Amino acid sequence: MNAYDFDNTIYDGESTFDFFVFCLRKDIKLIKFLPIALFRLIQYKLNLLKIEEIYNTVEKIINYFFANSSLCFETLAKEFWHKNYKKLKKNFLNMLNEDDLIITGCPDFLINYIKEDLKVKNIISTEFDVKKRKISFICFGENKVKAFSKRYQNKTIKKFYTDSLSDVPFMKLSEEVYFVNKDRIKKIDKNKYIEK
Repeated sequence: MNAYDFDNTIYDGESTFDFFVFCLRKDIKLIKFLPIALFRLIQYKLNLLKIEEIYNTVEKIINYFFANSSLCFETLAKEFWHKNYKKLKKNFLNMLNEDDLIITGCPDFLINYIKEDLKVKNIISTEFDVKKRKISFICFGENKVKAFSKRYQNKTIKKFYTDSLSDVPFMKLSEEVYFVNKDRIKKIDKNKYIEK
């Protein structure tokens, strides 16, 4: 089994942030959350983000948006992918096999909408209860390891593709690690990062 991060690996960008911008265009009042959303994105890129901070920020934005909107998650996901489908990298889509794994912080209601196009049967993502508008699990950092170990106890990750050092915990499970920068893929010595 090979494993892939989604954002900035298969998808060209941060899907959750892009979804926020997409919703912002539908409700300009969300602009008040733009500074904190950008700040959290920078923290994530620098690997300085705590899971609790993600929970709080995402839930605040989503609850505010849906308190003032008649749109449902399925409609939004459909519209989002109609606009952003082109950001899926074809070279990575062609690499995916049915038995591979996508493990991502992208919310389940968003990534599950395009599951058939991704051609994999194994996806672990952030779990969001659309009825309660609450996050029950964030697939980030050590949580990726916990979720994988719980679901696939006897599986081995041969190759892992990611763009982020927040995935160092998951690198430990992988025989080989590849860093992704746009369409460039570079094999790295995972031990250099694990030891830090």
